[in-house]
Amino acid sequence: MKKAIVILFFLINSILSFAQNKIDKDLEKCLAQDNSTAGQRNCINSAQKSWDKELNKSYISLSQKLSKNGKKELVEAQRNWILFRDSEFKLIDKYYFDVKKGTIFYVIAENKKLEIIKARAIQIKDYDYQYDY
Repeated sequence: MKKAIVILFFLINSILSFAQNKIDKDLEKCLAQDNSTAGQRNCINSAQKSWDKELNKSYISLSQKLSKNGKKELVEAQRNWILFRDSEFKLIDKYYFDVKKGTIFYVIAENKKLEIIKARAIQIKDYDYQYDY
């Protein structure tokens, strides 16, 4: 039984890391091609959109598998996460655009936002894959 759980854990991590590696590799490649502040922000914004697409795909997949009550909880959790995300994005903007000075902080701010979206996308994808096992 322990062996099956370990194998399942590695299988889930492999599946999760496929999308993660693709988006992260695309981001690295993009950042290597353009090291200007505007270029870096564009690369990070593109990665944000990719992670958001992954999040939406996993959300839809998971919602189709859940019971009516489970789906209701997922919808509520996602609404709460969106409120958190929006509030956190406002804080990031205020901190990095009002407190910090210099264009590099625009890149840092966008990267902070990327990490928030990425973390939620991975979390929802993890729920979706675990549901099948």
